[in-house]
Amino acid sequence: MNDINRINTNLSRNLVALYAFEVVAQYGTFTSAGQALGLTQSSVSQRIKGLEADLGVVLFHREHRGVSLTNEGLRLFNVVSPAMRQMGYAVGALIERKSKPRVRISADFAFSTFWLLPRLGYLREEIGDEIEIQILASTVPPGLGDTDCDIQIHVAPKDSIKPDEVLLLEEVVAAVCSPQLLEKIGPIRSAADLLNVQLLSLAKPATAAWQTWQGWFDGLGITGERKKNYISFNNYDMVTQAALSGEGVALGWIGLIDDLLGKGSLVTLTDDLVASDAGYVMSRSNSNSGRGPRLVFDWITEQVLAASSK
Repeated sequence: MNDINRINTNLSRNLVALYAFEVVAQYGTFTSAGQALGLTQSSVSQRIKGLEADLGVVLFHREHRGVSLTNEGLRLFNVVSPAMRQMGYAVGALIERKSKPRVRISADFAFSTFWLLPRLGYLREEIGDEIEIQILASTVPPGLGDTDCDIQIHVAPKDSIKPDEVLLLEEVVAAVCSPQLLEKIGPIRSAADLLNVQLLSLAKPATAAWQTWQGWFDGLGITGERKKNYISFNNYDMVTQAALSGEGVALGWIGLIDDLLGKGSLVTLTDDLVASDAGYVMSRSNSNSGRGPRLVFDWITEQVLAASSK
């Protein structure tokens, strides 16, 4: 613990000098670095001398036309420069977020494509053009420590929902395909007949909680063996496109593919619906206290409640 305290003390004391060191290394002279930093040449020189004294090493060769890094200086520069760059990007992003309101939504591919995108125009009308909307589609939810997204919408177990989170859609899944494929392989008298047809599968990362074909069959008590291997995809857009093209039978999430079912682009093969203990859960980060995330969060909640009451 004493070592950590000593390191933190040294770092905090030298942080400004380290920034000056990185700028001097880039510009090659104290004068040019001072102009970039808004300081005098002598002020920059004194900061570098103080840093060298504190570290006990010489960081620069003082030459007639400027300075160059010593071996110790080069080692320090290779560590400090990327760190300073990352800090600059992070601070710049926070300042930009403050000056230009932004709402960043993390959602899986299925929810992004089939729920968010068709409603994006209505959302824009509701919140206005002054707030920028960013949708980051991902197969897996961000880590627990990731606060870069203002709103997260991903499949999660229903018993894990926190008081400040919202269950948007319960996971209810049907077997679907194109009308042309059903005419070709039909009639399908029971869900067990699907063991004999080509199934389209969504690859499931270990951390994902959504329904799989095996879970769907298990939910219906079907224990037979499949006659064909799955055709697997790593996002739900591709699964759905393959189903629309007649490549096989897919799992269709009720609440997401309703428009495709309503238009007849996809049809259910049986009346079987399998509900799981998971669903689409929406949470909001506390890192952005602006009105944008609150407006979007409340609007999505209201849309889901309105749809469920019909």
